[in-house]
Amino acid sequence: MSGIALPRVKPHARVLVVEDEPDSAALFSTLMESEGHAAVQAMSGEAALEHLREDGDFDLVLLDLVLPGLSGWEVLEYIKQDGKLRYVPVVVLSALGDKSTILKALEMGAEDFLTKPVDVERMISRVRVMLRIRSLYEDLIHERSGRQQAQRSLEMRRYLSQVMGGSSQVQSLADVLENVVDTDTTVLLEGESGTGKGLLAETVHRFSSRQKGPMVVVNCSAYPETLLSSELFGHEKGAFTGAIRRKAGRFELADNGTIFLDEIAEISPLTQLALLRVIQDRQFERVGGEKTLTVDVRVVAATNKPLAEMVAQGRFREDLFYRLNVVRLEVPSLRQRPEDIPFLAHIFLSAQAERLGKAIFGFEREALARLMGYAWPGNVRELRNVVEHAALMCREDVVCMANLPPRLAGEASQGQAVAQPVGRLWDQEREMIASTLERVNWNKYRAAQVLGIARSTLYGKIKKYGLVEPEADSGQAAPEAEMQA
Repeated sequence: MSGIALPRVKPHARVLVVEDEPDSAALFSTLMESEGHAAVQAMSGEAALEHLREDGDFDLVLLDLVLPGLSGWEVLEYIKQDGKLRYVPVVVLSALGDKSTILKALEMGAEDFLTKPVDVERMISRVRVMLRIRSLYEDLIHERSGRQQAQRSLEMRRYLSQVMGGSSQVQSLADVLENVVDTDTTVLLEGESGTGKGLLAETVHRFSSRQKGPMVVVNCSAYPETLLSSELFGHEKGAFTGAIRRKAGRFELADNGTIFLDEIAEISPLTQLALLRVIQDRQFERVGGEKTLTVDVRVVAATNKPLAEMVAQGRFREDLFYRLNVVRLEVPSLRQRPEDIPFLAHIFLSAQAERLGKAIFGFEREALARLMGYAWPGNVRELRNVVEHAALMCREDVVCMANLPPRLAGEASQGQAVAQPVGRLWDQEREMIASTLERVNWNKYRAAQVLGIARSTLYGKIKKYGLVEPEADSGQAAPEAEMQA
């Protein structure tokens, strides 16, 4: 009959020896070291608490009850009431070996009691038992932690698939996030406007250890340079005209949580310098203030511009880029993951139908095919807007072609922005934007509406593709625009 396998004795354990008698302290420490463990001596109760508070990573405590000053009883009470230390085994050593003393020590949480003078063999035997218990406890903690991590990973993947789709590209993002979410690592999200960078930032916060803290969102392109520093770092009363009271900045508000800096490429060089300091040192001053504030914040940043290229062009600080670019995620456009379009379209349609109080259950095959074939320059944001339009127009229980916006419902031969089966995506998008601007006589507000994108995004793409508005009273602008394009 085979014997029962015992838990392993924790190797290289750290033992705190709390003993005021020097010879006994030296003996107990030597015994622990002969077993391959590290011994730390404390000659008083106060010294013991100092070691426990400053370095509570002990695997066993050998505790004398009679100590100068703070007694061993008080040390035992402190250990067993501390959330982190309470599972560290305590072996009480005392010349008081009466039954009442032993029972009191065990009732207070001590794992064992040895009467002085201590039998050496008995002590070594009991220490081995206690360190087996310590190993068993650590194994259980690791196992539970592994189960919790697996459960958190599963929940994160499920959530991400619910908000972004189940394509292989989204799963690749989840593979990276699985290793990142539960850390304080800075994350940089790069991708076109409307691809879901905000959803990824929310995912990072939702499944991190900071989930109970605040998540603060700052759109850096929404503030002029003169106000962005005040928005990020706050200001003191009287710091500038209109500063009638002290205002806490977004970094202060995000303390113990996450701050999401969207459109990070738009910040000025001066603000870049201040941001570099707060990311490096977690310290800053309010505008007009002298007091240095310290915050505990995780930074997630996003941009629709390639920061590496901006660094090469001298338009973005290299040191800030490397601070932001610890973990970089390139968020794919909707064109790159067309298999997510039906899923997202039905999710958006269900939400709109519920909001409007309509019984709409899906899309006609032709309408869904048109959604699948469209180039989606505005990505997921544009898809949501298109579905909202279709839900408003729909009078049946399914969305048909006639319910789609004109740019999708019309024929490609009539100049509508339907994706072509050949050609580079760059060329398709440039042609789409150029033709739309031409049809609306370069009314950028109207063009942004037709394309389903923000005006700021449209301005960026006009600059990106070198598109120039022709002059109404001169025939020279068109050739010049062609040369610049």
